[in-house]
Amino acid sequence: MTPGLTSVKTDVSVLGMKELTPAFLLQSPELVTLVAPWCVRLDNLELGILLLVQPWLAAGGLRRAELERRIAGLASELPLGPVYFQRVKRTVARLEEIGAVRNRSETDEKSQKFVATPQGFAVFILNLHVLHADPTLDGGELEMKRALVSRCNLILDWLAELPEEVLTPPDIEAFFDEVEQLSVYGQRVVTPQVISEALDILRLLAGQREKIEERLRAARRQEIDLARLAESGFPGSVPGAAALLAGTPGALGLIQEMASGVLPRLSRQATVLRYEHFLRYLDELAALYAGELKTVALESVRGFLTRRRD
Repeated sequence: MTPGLTSVKTDVSVLGMKELTPAFLLQSPELVTLVAPWCVRLDNLELGILLLVQPWLAAGGLRRAELERRIAGLASELPLGPVYFQRVKRTVARLEEIGAVRNRSETDEKSQKFVATPQGFAVFILNLHVLHADPTLDGGELEMKRALVSRCNLILDWLAELPEEVLTPPDIEAFFDEVEQLSVYGQRVVTPQVISEALDILRLLAGQREKIEERLRAARRQEIDLARLAESGFPGSVPGAAALLAGTPGALGLIQEMASGVLPRLSRQATVLRYEHFLRYLDELAALYAGELKTVALESVRGFLTRRRD
């Protein structure tokens, strides 16, 4: 057995004692994708497409051209990047490759219609749990997932209000049954609790707040450390030092060295300010959603959808 395989087998043996949280599943591809190739981190366009092709929204599936049109309609309000047919086509192909979507039609390429698989629903839900990027530098991830969670709650709320004559897909119950059976190394990965937490906008914002608070504490510690260095005579701490060096040999090199001492301190101070302001933004968002958005349990809507087939 190769050393690499030995390492993987050793790591897998530890999983029996570990809860497979969404964060662990998406941050451990060397272990997880061996048995669940669909369980990967998704970018914003992939998430947007997966929402549109869920079978409880697009039972018959959507053609690539229709996907492009609908995604383009969302691009003005969501951070999806440039939307054009070839990019949508490549994204659908990748989702099909990992088993997150499937083609419902066996005819020519133009007639192909795509719909999310149970695995596609699962990875969509798992990705809503996890925030990787620093939103003060790249806010696209938070803004996309915040919008998706909000949209899901509105859609589910509206689905529950459908008139009786509107029928839901005939295989919707089997779809959700298969979602429930998905497992990684013997552990179920999409439980009702996981779904409920994924659709909780306040949980998403609270998780982001916790990460920002961690970064803020680290930035403040670095700011204090740099201030102590300045007090001990670190280059750049003497007021007017650059003027005193004028005309001396090697002045430019000395000025550059002093700047290297000043700029990190200013950068840390700016970072602290950035994080402090972003925490206020998160608090205002939480207050907005708490008053305006109702969190809908998918389980209740699922029961409504499946009962309609009786």
